[in-house]
Amino acid sequence: MPEHIENREKIIQALREELLGPSPQGKIIKCSDEISFESDKDFYQPWRQDNGEEILQRDPPLVRYGVGVLHPIKTPAENEDSQQNVADTNIVLDNQPQEIEANEELITEEAKQNLKDIEEKILDISETESDDFDLSTANASQPSSMGVSFLAEFPDGSVLVVKITNCGCYRQKKVKVAGSERTWWLRKSVNSTVEFTAEELCSAKEKKLTKTEEIDGLKLSFEVFSRPDRKKREGVRLLTVCLINRTTASGRHENCLFQAGFAGTIISPKGEAHILPYPKPDFNSDYEEEQSLALLYREMETYAVGHGCAANWDKEASTGKVKAVIAECFPTFETPSITPDIGIEVPMAPLAGLILDDDGFAALSQVVNSYEEWINQKKSEISLLAKEYQDAASLHMEECTRAAQRMKNGLIYLQSDPQAKRAFQLANYAILLQQICSNRDLRKANYDTAVKRYTFSTTYQAPNPIQTDKNRGKWRAFQVAFLLMSIQSTAEGNIPERNTVELIWFPTGGGKTEAYLGLSAFALFMRRLKNPDDLGVNILMRYTLRLLTAQQFQRASALICAMEHLRRQNENELGKEPFSIGIWVGRETTPNTRKDAISKFNRLQNDSSAENPFLISRCPWCAAQMGRYQERLPKGIPNVLGYNLSRGTVIFKCPDNACEFHKHNGLPVYVIDEDIYENCPSLIIGTVDKFALLAWSYAQKARALFGIGADGERVNSPPGLIIQDELHLISGPLGSVVGLYETVIEELCTDRRNGQEIKPKIVCSTATIRRYADQVKALYGREDVVLFPPPGLDAEDSFFSRYARNSADGTLQRGRVYVGIHAPGLRSLLSAEVRTAAALLQAPVTLTPEERDPWWTFLVFFNSLRELGSTLSLLQSDIPGYLKVIRNRLGLDWQQMRYLSRILELTGRIRSDQVPEAISKLEVKCDNSNNQPSIDVCLASNIIEVGVDIDRLSLMAVVAQPKTTSQYIQVTGRVGRRWWERPGLVVTIYSPTRPRDRSHFEKFRSYHQQLYAQVEPTSVTPFSPPVLDRALHAIMTIYVRQTGDEQIIKTPEPYPENIIEHLREILIPRIQLIDPDEVGNFHKVFNKRASEWRRWQRTNWERNGRDNTDIPLIRVAGEYASREWQRLSWATPMSMRNVDAECQVEITNLYLNEGVEEDA
Repeated sequence: MPEHIENREKIIQALREELLGPSPQGKIIKCSDEISFESDKDFYQPWRQDNGEEILQRDPPLVRYGVGVLHPIKTPAENEDSQQNVADTNIVLDNQPQEIEANEELITEEAKQNLKDIEEKILDISETESDDFDLSTANASQPSSMGVSFLAEFPDGSVLVVKITNCGCYRQKKVKVAGSERTWWLRKSVNSTVEFTAEELCSAKEKKLTKTEEIDGLKLSFEVFSRPDRKKREGVRLLTVCLINRTTASGRHENCLFQAGFAGTIISPKGEAHILPYPKPDFNSDYEEEQSLALLYREMETYAVGHGCAANWDKEASTGKVKAVIAECFPTFETPSITPDIGIEVPMAPLAGLILDDDGFAALSQVVNSYEEWINQKKSEISLLAKEYQDAASLHMEECTRAAQRMKNGLIYLQSDPQAKRAFQLANYAILLQQICSNRDLRKANYDTAVKRYTFSTTYQAPNPIQTDKNRGKWRAFQVAFLLMSIQSTAEGNIPERNTVELIWFPTGGGKTEAYLGLSAFALFMRRLKNPDDLGVNILMRYTLRLLTAQQFQRASALICAMEHLRRQNENELGKEPFSIGIWVGRETTPNTRKDAISKFNRLQNDSSAENPFLISRCPWCAAQMGRYQERLPKGIPNVLGYNLSRGTVIFKCPDNACEFHKHNGLPVYVIDEDIYENCPSLIIGTVDKFALLAWSYAQKARALFGIGADGERVNSPPGLIIQDELHLISGPLGSVVGLYETVIEELCTDRRNGQEIKPKIVCSTATIRRYADQVKALYGREDVVLFPPPGLDAEDSFFSRYARNSADGTLQRGRVYVGIHAPGLRSLLSAEVRTAAALLQAPVTLTPEERDPWWTFLVFFNSLRELGSTLSLLQSDIPGYLKVIRNRLGLDWQQMRYLSRILELTGRIRSDQVPEAISKLEVKCDNSNNQPSIDVCLASNIIEVGVDIDRLSLMAVVAQPKTTSQYIQVTGRVGRRWWERPGLVVTIYSPTRPRDRSHFEKFRSYHQQLYAQVEPTSVTPFSPPVLDRALHAIMTIYVRQTGDEQIIKTPEPYPENIIEHLREILIPRIQLIDPDEVGNFHKVFNKRASEWRRWQRTNWERNGRDNTDIPLIRVAGEYASREWQRLSWATPMSMRNVDAECQVEITNLYLNEGVEEDA
């Protein structure tokens, strides 16, 4: 790890030298004498001054640097046309001598083709999302000042010292080359110190002080604005310290200050630090969450705010005192690494019954007891806190105590209930097997012509649960604690905590998925142990992104195979019906019908480039390759492995006949909607959007998934566990619509037999969330939500997760480094992208081949496909062109240069079957061990926000500040996942024309040191008028079509009054809980829809065939409809996202020709 830390610093330094400077390179030359060269070759090789300072040989200073430049005041900004700005980066190429090989390409033909393919697909996308507002720079000036504001205490005799150190200015030096005159620019260091006394600063209510220094022809003004403290404390002042370039002499480049920055300190006779925390904005002190955040982040105060620059401060680790505030233009911040490894691990093998005389319960007790000891210790510390934090601290400890008690109750439940203990034992066994199976390397297929059959790269091996990898077969403390908390309310429907929503809050990479897979296994086994004949769907596991859904499907399939393996060994307990899994997503990802599936299967056989909609690329049990075999085969040999036509559908069997799931009925996996409705798999993985289709005939048989028969009566238990991953993504308009649909989905999952009302258990997980209780109430209509693990007394330690520290001295271990780039001097975001990308791509080449891997693949995140598309041309020409600029500046050989050969797209636009392939390419290391080059650049959109877990990635750029902090956290969490070995580097490129980007840059440290506290609250309003207008009729339709009898399935006529009024009774209590002000409007809209249903007397639910002209009750929202259809049918969404019809508008000048045509 030490070399990776050192190498990260080298990469940061290379970026700093490229954008901010200075970058002294090459041999030393004495510059006080006349300089002449005999050839261009000698002139253009790297040189530096004899005092060590930089020489700019090729570019004048304002072309060379775009960060940290202060222009003379009122210097107008140049045209900011983005295309021109990007072209500017290549002007330097045109002015170079002929030594540059014009035909030398730093991008291969393969990479050019990659970019062309991506560009063609991106151009097909019409995005409607709005981008951040850009300020016009038509009347703007170049930056001429920078400043910081901070709060300071001035004892008698103290002074404010403002110091600039090693800033730069550049002066021309004429150099002769073979008789002709050329220009060099020599850097001179600019240093200055000014002082302001306490008497000067505190003598008036508001005071402005100015001191001007003239240094090497620059006129620099140090200005201080002093204001009284808001609390009116004696000698405490709020200061804004500015550095302004007021130079008026001629000379565009000579008059600028480069590498600008300064530090401010308060020096008193006692030598104490006197910089205080920056005043916080007022907040509602009664709001518990604000109090909670203030407690957790009390040690991470903001001490300064930047103006036109980033603010930083020098804080002593030993005392916590701040000695200096710093104005800087190249900010960096290293975030602490959070670890779930707290020294307590619970092995699965004893809990699975595999270790003689050890049931594993002692390890479970250790977790609970250790947690209780930690709680008691923290409670004793509350009285030591400042009074303003004590109420929040007490509330935190109450939640921790509740969690500990629930863990104890879960442990007692396991010990006292034989069925629960057995289900827990089997669940541990299944998870243990799943971990072994999921982490196997792909067993590649090869057709052996000698034996005339397929063979595999390794022989089949059944998983051995006793012999596991040292990193497998163990629960982290938080995972097993979550299980203990949740198992009883998951298994028993008649206890109060059944209606408690469990919310796992844990940083990215902490193991949330494994935790709820463990709970899923327990729930499935428990239902079978209670009643082996209680079949049907038991778990709904939902995601918001179809690509993530497909990825998690493969992981969950391994668990189901493990459970089915155990069922076959224990048929007497678990029955004869297989455990199975289905993926229920849109038709763009998987087939809706068997007919469509067979058609796509045939296409897959006959077309090597055809999409694979069956998603299964490897056997979940033994990792044998499945899907299309791409090599040439003898005639008559099947070229699709593991997919078989049988009983009018496509089924899946492991292609290796030694595998357990080649035999019997094959793999217990369903991907076709019609198969899912018929077989009702135990676990269904789907997207939230799919549930919108319950209103349509596509899903008219979906009632079976909820245990409802054709007559509308319940025939099986409904799903008893709903798992919602990445809850923070269900917010805004999507969350509001989901919240409305959840009302009817919960009702379909509610079991009212035997005079009881048993609702489904709901478990959610997220890595970033605020005001979670409000969001959960709005989505699920439940007031009791438990955040796990509950916070402690600070952000560093919740017992189950802690900041990683070195055991020897207690210092923080290394974490992810964030770098902020704000380059107003380059005038456009695209220009900043070019230089940043070129520097970050070239820097790893200077490392040894063994050290390059973490930094070789450059992951770039874009907020929109439009922005991604703008970057494609940069990769084709501008970035390779700028790499040549770097080569010539540094005097490098071509062998020392970075060549771009493999460029990858990872966006929501790519096909689902291409995602595993793309992830496999990203996993290829930069060591040639596989005789396969690793990816150079990966262009990504929000698909990487969740589920892309590739340990080798450590280098990322984020182009413009994402719209939400939760997205920023999730996206940047994709790099540096192995922080103990290769902590990541994230470079955020801020747009110089977006006010929001500039604000984030100016508060760079404040923002990054409290990232999780910066997460914006989510907004979910399921019963607002726009949502009711858009979708209330949809849930009316769903409820009738999914719960009515066979007659109502066929036609909506006659009006089903009893069912409709029952739905009203279900909705009213929910609205009264979530938004009682909307009850009146709800009745108005509901009555309107009911009246329309009665009056219209529709005989068709929806349009049957294109030639059918009868107006149906519902039509597809967003599709063309005549005026009559618009008035007399309901536009009904097939997705929960924005489904408005789209059109493109352009301004035409054809009207100008009208008169001409008339005159002709």
